[in-house]
Amino acid sequence: MNKLNIKEYKTKSGEVRYILRGAYIGTDVLTGKQIKTDIRGRTKTGVKNELERLKNEFKKNGNTKGKESLETFGEVAESFFELYKLQQKVGSIRQMRSNLDTYAIPAFGNKRISKITTAHIQKQVIEWAKNAAEPLGGKQKRDVGSGKDYKLQLNVINRIFQHALSLGIIDRNPCHSVIIPKVKIDKPNKEVKFYTKTELSELFSHIESLDNTKWSTQYFNALIRLLVASGLRIGEAMALEWFDVDLDNQTVSVSKTTVQRTVIQDTPKTNKSNRVISIDSKAVSTLKRWYFFQKKHFMSLGNPHQSLVFPTWQGNVMDYHGLNYRLKKIEDAAKLTSLSFHGFRHSHASLCLNAGMTYKVIQERLGHSTLQMTMDLYSHLEPEKKNKELELFTKYANF
Repeated sequence: MNKLNIKEYKTKSGEVRYILRGAYIGTDVLTGKQIKTDIRGRTKTGVKNELERLKNEFKKNGNTKGKESLETFGEVAESFFELYKLQQKVGSIRQMRSNLDTYAIPAFGNKRISKITTAHIQKQVIEWAKNAAEPLGGKQKRDVGSGKDYKLQLNVINRIFQHALSLGIIDRNPCHSVIIPKVKIDKPNKEVKFYTKTELSELFSHIESLDNTKWSTQYFNALIRLLVASGLRIGEAMALEWFDVDLDNQTVSVSKTTVQRTVIQDTPKTNKSNRVISIDSKAVSTLKRWYFFQKKHFMSLGNPHQSLVFPTWQGNVMDYHGLNYRLKKIEDAAKLTSLSFHGFRHSHASLCLNAGMTYKVIQERLGHSTLQMTMDLYSHLEPEKKNKELELFTKYANF
Protein backbone atom coordinates (compact mmCIF):
# COMPACT_ATOMS: atom_id res chain seq x y z
CA MET A 1 0.00 0.00 0.00
CA ASN A 2 1.36 3.44 -0.98
CA LYS A 3 2.15 5.79 1.85
CA LEU A 4 -0.60 8.39 2.28
CA ASN A 5 0.50 11.97 1.74
CA ILE A 6 -1.22 13.40 4.82
CA LYS A 7 -0.13 16.97 5.49
CA GLU A 8 -0.30 19.09 8.57
CA TYR A 9 -1.87 22.55 8.53
CA LYS A 10 -3.14 25.13 10.98
CA THR A 11 -6.60 26.61 11.28
CA LYS A 12 -7.19 30.36 11.64
CA SER A 13 -7.32 29.85 15.40
CA GLY A 14 -3.89 28.20 15.31
CA GLU A 15 -5.04 24.61 15.94
CA VAL A 16 -3.15 21.80 14.21
CA ARG A 17 -5.15 19.71 11.72
CA TYR A 18 -4.32 17.15 9.03
CA ILE A 19 -5.50 16.84 5.43
CA LEU A 20 -5.27 14.22 2.68
CA ARG A 21 -5.92 15.94 -0.65
CA GLY A 22 -7.43 14.05 -3.59
CA ALA A 23 -7.93 10.84 -1.62
CA TYR A 24 -8.96 8.04 -4.00
CA ILE A 25 -12.26 6.43 -2.95
CA GLY A 26 -12.87 4.19 -5.96
CA THR A 27 -13.95 4.11 -9.62
CA ASP A 28 -17.64 4.70 -10.35
CA VAL A 29 -18.98 1.65 -12.23
CA LEU A 30 -21.64 3.75 -13.94
CA THR A 31 -19.47 6.59 -15.22
CA GLY A 32 -15.97 5.05 -15.19
CA LYS A 33 -14.68 8.14 -13.37
CA GLN A 34 -12.36 8.03 -10.39
CA ILE A 35 -13.95 9.37 -7.22
CA LYS A 36 -11.59 11.56 -5.19
CA THR A 37 -12.12 13.88 -2.24
CA ASP A 38 -10.23 15.88 0.39
CA ILE A 39 -10.29 14.40 3.90
CA ARG A 40 -9.59 16.44 7.02
CA GLY A 41 -9.10 15.31 10.60
CA ARG A 42 -7.70 16.20 14.00
CA THR A 43 -5.14 13.37 13.75
CA LYS A 44 -3.48 11.36 10.98
CA THR A 45 -5.21 8.25 12.31
CA GLY A 46 -8.55 10.04 12.11
CA VAL A 47 -7.91 10.89 8.45
CA LYS A 48 -7.01 7.26 7.70
CA ASN A 49 -10.13 5.97 9.45
CA GLU A 50 -12.35 8.38 7.54
CA LEU A 51 -10.77 7.25 4.27
CA GLU A 52 -11.58 3.62 5.06
CA ARG A 53 -15.14 4.55 6.03
CA LEU A 54 -15.68 6.39 2.73
CA LYS A 55 -14.27 3.47 0.75
CA ASN A 56 -16.52 0.95 2.53
CA GLU A 57 -19.59 3.15 2.08
CA PHE A 58 -18.78 3.56 -1.63
CA LYS A 59 -18.41 -0.19 -2.03
CA LYS A 60 -21.62 -0.87 -0.08
CA ASN A 61 -23.44 1.55 -2.40
CA GLY A 62 -22.55 -0.57 -5.41
CA ASN A 63 -19.34 1.29 -6.31
CA THR A 64 -21.22 4.31 -7.58
CA LYS A 65 -22.03 7.81 -6.42
CA GLY A 66 -25.06 7.97 -8.70
CA LYS A 67 -27.00 5.35 -6.78
CA GLU A 68 -29.17 6.59 -3.94
CA SER A 69 -28.05 5.36 -0.56
CA LEU A 70 -30.79 3.53 1.32
CA GLU A 71 -30.31 3.62 5.07
CA THR A 72 -33.67 3.60 6.86
CA PHE A 73 -36.26 0.87 6.78
CA GLY A 74 -38.70 3.34 5.24
CA GLU A 75 -36.34 4.14 2.36
CA VAL A 76 -35.81 0.44 1.62
CA ALA A 77 -39.57 -0.18 1.87
CA GLU A 78 -40.23 2.48 -0.78
CA SER A 79 -37.56 0.95 -3.02
CA PHE A 80 -39.20 -2.46 -2.57
CA PHE A 81 -42.60 -0.96 -3.38
CA GLU A 82 -41.37 0.61 -6.63
CA LEU A 83 -40.24 -2.83 -7.78
CA TYR A 84 -43.44 -4.46 -6.51
CA LYS A 85 -45.60 -2.07 -8.56
CA LEU A 86 -43.98 -3.27 -11.78
CA GLN A 87 -44.95 -6.88 -11.14
CA GLN A 88 -48.44 -6.82 -9.62
CA LYS A 89 -52.05 -5.99 -10.44
CA VAL A 90 -53.70 -2.76 -9.32
CA GLY A 91 -55.64 -4.40 -6.49
CA SER A 92 -52.52 -6.07 -5.07
CA ILE A 93 -50.57 -2.80 -5.34
CA ARG A 94 -53.27 -0.93 -3.42
CA GLN A 95 -53.30 -3.62 -0.69
CA MET A 96 -49.51 -3.58 -0.35
CA ARG A 97 -49.52 0.21 -0.07
CA SER A 98 -52.08 -0.08 2.72
CA ASN A 99 -49.99 -2.70 4.54
CA LEU A 100 -46.89 -0.52 4.34
CA ASP A 101 -48.63 2.66 5.49
CA THR A 102 -50.66 1.02 8.27
CA TYR A 103 -48.20 -1.48 9.74
CA ALA A 104 -44.65 -1.76 8.41
CA ILE A 105 -43.58 1.88 8.05
CA PRO A 106 -45.15 3.16 11.31
CA ALA A 107 -43.36 0.33 13.16
CA PHE A 108 -39.89 0.60 11.63
CA GLY A 109 -39.83 3.45 9.09
CA ASN A 110 -37.34 5.81 10.77
CA LYS A 111 -34.99 3.09 12.03
CA ARG A 112 -31.72 2.31 10.23
CA ILE A 113 -32.45 -1.03 8.60
CA SER A 114 -29.00 -2.39 9.46
CA LYS A 115 -29.70 -1.80 13.17
CA ILE A 116 -33.07 -3.59 13.31
CA THR A 117 -32.70 -6.92 15.11
CA THR A 118 -34.76 -10.07 15.43
CA ALA A 119 -35.72 -8.92 18.93
CA HIS A 120 -37.18 -5.67 17.54
CA ILE A 121 -39.25 -7.53 14.98
CA GLN A 122 -40.35 -10.20 17.45
CA LYS A 123 -41.60 -7.54 19.86
CA GLN A 124 -43.64 -5.88 17.10
CA VAL A 125 -45.14 -9.17 15.85
CA ILE A 126 -46.22 -10.03 19.40
CA GLU A 127 -47.90 -6.61 19.64
CA TRP A 128 -49.73 -7.17 16.33
CA ALA A 129 -50.80 -10.66 17.48
CA LYS A 130 -52.16 -9.25 20.77
CA ASN A 131 -54.21 -6.67 18.85
CA ALA A 132 -55.52 -9.37 16.51
CA ALA A 133 -56.56 -11.53 19.46
CA GLU A 134 -58.63 -8.77 21.08
CA PRO A 135 -62.35 -9.72 21.21
CA LEU A 136 -64.46 -7.88 18.67
CA GLY A 137 -67.20 -7.21 21.20
CA GLY A 138 -69.92 -7.48 18.59
CA LYS A 139 -68.15 -5.25 16.04
CA GLN A 140 -68.10 -6.41 12.43
CA LYS A 141 -64.77 -4.77 11.72
CA ARG A 142 -61.50 -4.22 13.58
CA ASP A 143 -59.98 -0.79 14.11
CA VAL A 144 -57.37 0.37 11.58
CA GLY A 145 -53.98 -1.04 12.59
CA SER A 146 -55.50 -3.92 14.57
CA GLY A 147 -56.07 -6.38 11.74
CA LYS A 148 -56.07 -10.14 12.16
CA ASP A 149 -53.38 -10.73 9.51
CA TYR A 150 -50.31 -10.31 11.71
CA LYS A 151 -48.66 -13.20 9.85
CA LEU A 152 -49.15 -11.32 6.58
CA GLN A 153 -47.54 -8.22 8.07
CA LEU A 154 -44.50 -10.26 9.11
CA ASN A 155 -44.34 -11.56 5.54
CA VAL A 156 -44.29 -7.97 4.23
CA ILE A 157 -41.48 -7.07 6.66
CA ASN A 158 -39.58 -10.18 5.58
CA ARG A 159 -39.87 -9.24 1.89
CA ILE A 160 -38.47 -5.78 2.60
CA PHE A 161 -35.47 -7.27 4.42
CA GLN A 162 -34.95 -9.71 1.54
CA HIS A 163 -34.93 -6.70 -0.77
CA ALA A 164 -32.30 -5.02 1.42
CA LEU A 165 -30.28 -8.24 1.40
CA SER A 166 -30.35 -8.42 -2.41
CA LEU A 167 -29.12 -4.80 -2.59
CA GLY A 168 -26.21 -5.58 -0.27
CA ILE A 169 -27.47 -3.16 2.40
CA ILE A 170 -27.57 -5.84 5.11
CA ASP A 171 -25.73 -9.14 5.61
CA ARG A 172 -28.59 -11.20 7.06
CA ASN A 173 -32.36 -11.17 7.32
CA PRO A 174 -33.42 -10.88 10.99
CA CYS A 175 -36.96 -12.07 10.16
CA HIS A 176 -35.80 -15.65 9.69
CA SER A 177 -35.53 -16.25 13.44
CA VAL A 178 -38.84 -14.62 14.41
CA ILE A 179 -41.30 -16.97 16.14
CA ILE A 180 -44.90 -16.60 14.92
CA PRO A 181 -47.32 -16.53 17.87
CA LYS A 182 -50.41 -18.72 17.75
CA VAL A 183 -53.44 -16.84 19.01
CA LYS A 184 -57.17 -17.37 18.73
CA ILE A 185 -58.78 -14.84 16.41
CA ASP A 186 -62.32 -13.67 17.14
CA LYS A 187 -64.21 -13.78 13.83
CA PRO A 188 -67.14 -11.44 13.16
CA ASN A 189 -70.52 -13.02 12.61
CA LYS A 190 -71.05 -11.83 9.07
CA GLU A 191 -74.54 -12.51 7.82
CA VAL A 192 -74.74 -13.51 4.18
CA LYS A 193 -77.62 -11.42 2.83
CA PHE A 194 -79.53 -12.68 -0.19
CA TYR A 195 -82.95 -12.77 -1.79
CA THR A 196 -85.02 -15.94 -1.84
CA LYS A 197 -86.61 -17.23 -5.03
CA THR A 198 -89.90 -15.58 -4.02
CA GLU A 199 -88.27 -12.24 -3.28
CA LEU A 200 -86.42 -12.27 -6.61
CA SER A 201 -89.70 -12.93 -8.39
CA GLU A 202 -91.21 -9.89 -6.65
CA LEU A 203 -88.17 -7.76 -7.55
CA PHE A 204 -88.29 -8.62 -11.26
CA SER A 205 -92.07 -8.16 -11.37
CA HIS A 206 -91.58 -4.64 -10.06
CA ILE A 207 -88.76 -3.80 -12.49
CA GLU A 208 -90.76 -5.08 -15.46
CA SER A 209 -93.70 -2.89 -14.40
CA LEU A 210 -91.56 0.23 -14.82
CA ASP A 211 -91.40 2.33 -17.99
CA ASN A 212 -89.38 0.14 -20.37
CA THR A 213 -88.62 3.05 -22.69
CA LYS A 214 -86.25 4.44 -20.07
CA TRP A 215 -82.52 3.70 -20.08
CA SER A 216 -82.46 3.03 -16.31
CA THR A 217 -85.28 0.44 -16.49
CA GLN A 218 -83.64 -1.55 -19.28
CA TYR A 219 -80.21 -1.16 -17.66
CA PHE A 220 -81.22 -2.47 -14.22
CA ASN A 221 -83.39 -5.24 -15.63
CA ALA A 222 -80.48 -6.58 -17.68
CA LEU A 223 -77.85 -6.04 -15.00
CA ILE A 224 -79.73 -7.63 -12.10
CA ARG A 225 -81.00 -10.48 -14.27
CA LEU A 226 -77.42 -11.28 -15.31
CA LEU A 227 -76.04 -11.01 -11.74
CA VAL A 228 -78.70 -13.41 -10.45
CA ALA A 229 -78.23 -15.80 -13.38
CA SER A 230 -74.42 -15.89 -13.26
CA GLY A 231 -73.16 -14.94 -9.80
CA LEU A 232 -70.80 -12.38 -11.35
CA ARG A 233 -69.06 -9.88 -9.12
CA ILE A 234 -70.32 -6.39 -9.90
CA GLY A 235 -66.82 -5.30 -11.00
CA GLU A 236 -66.73 -8.21 -13.46
CA ALA A 237 -70.10 -7.16 -14.86
CA MET A 238 -68.93 -3.56 -15.35
CA ALA A 239 -65.88 -4.80 -17.31
CA LEU A 240 -67.91 -7.10 -19.61
CA GLU A 241 -67.82 -6.41 -23.33
CA TRP A 242 -70.30 -7.75 -25.83
CA PHE A 243 -67.75 -10.14 -27.33
CA ASP A 244 -67.60 -11.79 -23.86
CA VAL A 245 -71.31 -12.66 -24.13
CA ASP A 246 -72.27 -15.57 -26.39
CA LEU A 247 -76.04 -15.26 -26.65
CA ASP A 248 -76.33 -18.22 -29.05
CA ASN A 249 -74.56 -20.64 -26.70
CA GLN A 250 -75.88 -18.89 -23.57
CA THR A 251 -72.50 -18.27 -21.93
CA VAL A 252 -70.59 -15.38 -20.40
CA SER A 253 -66.77 -15.34 -20.36
CA VAL A 254 -65.07 -13.62 -17.42
CA SER A 255 -61.48 -12.47 -17.92
CA LYS A 256 -61.31 -8.96 -16.41
CA THR A 257 -62.73 -6.66 -13.75
CA THR A 258 -62.86 -2.99 -12.79
CA VAL A 259 -60.55 -1.53 -10.14
CA GLN A 260 -60.25 1.96 -8.69
CA ARG A 261 -63.92 2.38 -9.61
CA THR A 262 -63.57 2.99 -13.38
CA VAL A 263 -60.34 1.29 -14.52
CA ILE A 264 -60.68 -2.01 -16.40
CA GLN A 265 -57.99 -4.46 -15.32
CA ASP A 266 -57.32 -7.05 -18.01
CA THR A 267 -57.17 -9.84 -15.43
CA PRO A 268 -59.90 -10.81 -12.94
CA LYS A 269 -59.66 -10.86 -9.13
CA THR A 270 -57.93 -14.28 -8.95
CA ASN A 271 -56.74 -16.93 -11.40
CA LYS A 272 -59.83 -19.01 -10.59
CA SER A 273 -61.97 -16.02 -11.59
CA ASN A 274 -61.16 -16.73 -15.25
CA ARG A 275 -64.20 -18.75 -16.22
CA VAL A 276 -67.05 -19.35 -18.65
CA ILE A 277 -70.52 -19.35 -17.07
CA SER A 278 -73.69 -20.74 -18.61
CA ILE A 279 -76.82 -18.63 -18.11
CA ASP A 280 -80.53 -19.40 -18.43
CA SER A 281 -82.77 -18.51 -21.39
CA LYS A 282 -84.58 -15.75 -19.45
CA ALA A 283 -81.27 -13.96 -18.87
CA VAL A 284 -80.36 -14.42 -22.55
CA SER A 285 -83.62 -12.89 -23.81
CA THR A 286 -83.25 -9.96 -21.35
CA LEU A 287 -79.69 -9.33 -22.56
CA LYS A 288 -80.80 -9.46 -26.21
CA ARG A 289 -83.44 -6.86 -25.52
CA TRP A 290 -80.87 -4.70 -23.71
CA TYR A 291 -78.39 -5.10 -26.60
CA PHE A 292 -80.79 -3.65 -29.17
CA PHE A 293 -82.02 -0.94 -26.81
CA GLN A 294 -78.44 0.09 -26.05
CA LYS A 295 -77.35 -0.02 -29.71
CA LYS A 296 -80.21 2.25 -30.74
CA HIS A 297 -79.25 4.71 -28.00
CA PHE A 298 -75.57 4.87 -28.95
CA MET A 299 -76.35 5.15 -32.67
CA SER A 300 -78.28 8.31 -31.80
CA LEU A 301 -75.09 9.58 -30.11
CA GLY A 302 -72.96 8.69 -33.15
CA ASN A 303 -71.27 5.78 -31.35
CA PRO A 304 -72.72 2.59 -32.88
CA HIS A 305 -69.71 0.44 -31.89
CA GLN A 306 -70.01 0.72 -28.11
CA SER A 307 -68.37 -2.44 -26.73
CA LEU A 308 -69.23 -2.36 -23.01
CA VAL A 309 -72.29 -4.28 -21.87
CA PHE A 310 -73.07 -1.95 -18.95
CA PRO A 311 -71.52 1.46 -19.70
CA THR A 312 -72.64 4.87 -18.56
CA TRP A 313 -75.29 6.69 -20.58
CA GLN A 314 -72.43 8.47 -22.39
CA GLY A 315 -70.51 5.24 -23.09
CA ASN A 316 -67.83 5.34 -20.40
CA VAL A 317 -66.87 2.71 -17.80
CA MET A 318 -69.55 2.78 -15.11
CA ASP A 319 -68.62 3.50 -11.49
CA TYR A 320 -71.07 1.06 -9.93
CA HIS A 321 -70.96 2.92 -6.59
CA GLY A 322 -73.11 5.51 -8.31
CA LEU A 323 -75.78 2.87 -9.00
CA ASN A 324 -76.38 2.02 -5.34
CA TYR A 325 -78.87 4.85 -4.78
CA ARG A 326 -80.98 3.79 -7.77
CA LEU A 327 -80.82 0.14 -6.68
CA LYS A 328 -82.12 1.04 -3.21
CA LYS A 329 -85.03 2.97 -4.70
CA ILE A 330 -86.02 -0.08 -6.76
CA GLU A 331 -85.75 -2.39 -3.76
CA ASP A 332 -87.75 -0.03 -1.54
CA ALA A 333 -90.47 0.26 -4.18
CA ALA A 334 -90.62 -3.54 -4.38
CA LYS A 335 -90.95 -3.58 -0.55
CA LEU A 336 -87.77 -5.64 -0.15
CA THR A 337 -84.87 -5.38 2.28
CA SER A 338 -82.03 -3.49 0.63
CA LEU A 339 -79.09 -5.56 -0.62
CA SER A 340 -75.82 -4.48 -2.14
CA PHE A 341 -74.96 -5.70 -5.64
CA HIS A 342 -72.90 -8.43 -3.97
CA GLY A 343 -76.15 -9.71 -2.47
CA PHE A 344 -77.20 -10.91 -5.93
CA ARG A 345 -74.06 -13.05 -6.02
CA HIS A 346 -75.16 -14.63 -2.74
CA SER A 347 -78.68 -15.00 -4.14
CA HIS A 348 -77.26 -16.89 -7.12
CA ALA A 349 -75.38 -19.25 -4.80
CA SER A 350 -78.56 -19.89 -2.80
CA LEU A 351 -80.52 -20.69 -5.96
CA CYS A 352 -77.78 -23.05 -7.15
CA LEU A 353 -77.73 -24.88 -3.81
CA ASN A 354 -81.47 -25.33 -3.70
CA ALA A 355 -81.51 -26.43 -7.35
CA GLY A 356 -79.24 -29.31 -6.31
CA MET A 357 -75.90 -28.14 -7.71
CA THR A 358 -72.76 -29.43 -5.99
CA TYR A 359 -70.42 -27.09 -4.13
CA LYS A 360 -67.72 -27.81 -6.74
CA VAL A 361 -69.94 -26.54 -9.57
CA ILE A 362 -70.93 -23.50 -7.51
CA GLN A 363 -67.26 -22.78 -6.77
CA GLU A 364 -66.48 -22.82 -10.49
CA ARG A 365 -69.42 -20.57 -11.34
CA LEU A 366 -68.49 -18.02 -8.68
CA GLY A 367 -64.75 -18.15 -9.39
CA HIS A 368 -63.78 -18.83 -5.76
CA SER A 369 -60.12 -19.71 -5.28
CA THR A 370 -60.94 -22.72 -3.07
CA LEU A 371 -63.85 -25.12 -2.54
CA GLN A 372 -63.60 -24.50 1.21
CA MET A 373 -64.35 -20.81 0.67
CA THR A 374 -67.58 -21.70 -1.11
CA MET A 375 -68.61 -24.17 1.59
CA ASP A 376 -67.77 -21.77 4.44
CA LEU A 377 -69.86 -19.02 2.87
CA TYR A 378 -72.94 -20.91 1.79
CA SER A 379 -73.33 -24.18 3.70
CA HIS A 380 -75.92 -22.57 6.00
CA LEU A 381 -78.05 -20.90 3.32
CA GLU A 382 -81.79 -21.47 3.07
CA PRO A 383 -83.30 -24.56 4.76
CA GLU A 384 -85.07 -25.55 1.54
CA LYS A 385 -82.24 -27.82 0.36
CA LYS A 386 -81.94 -29.51 3.77
CA ASN A 387 -85.65 -30.21 3.77
CA LYS A 388 -85.42 -31.81 0.33
CA GLU A 389 -82.48 -33.93 1.44
CA LEU A 390 -84.46 -35.11 4.49
CA GLU A 391 -87.36 -36.04 2.21
CA LEU A 392 -85.02 -38.07 0.01
CA PHE A 393 -83.64 -39.87 3.06
CA THR A 394 -87.14 -40.58 4.42
CA LYS A 395 -88.30 -42.03 1.10
CA TYR A 396 -85.21 -44.21 0.76
CA ALA A 397 -84.91 -45.37 4.36
CA ASN A 398 -88.57 -46.39 4.69
CA PHE A 399 -87.83 -49.59 6.52
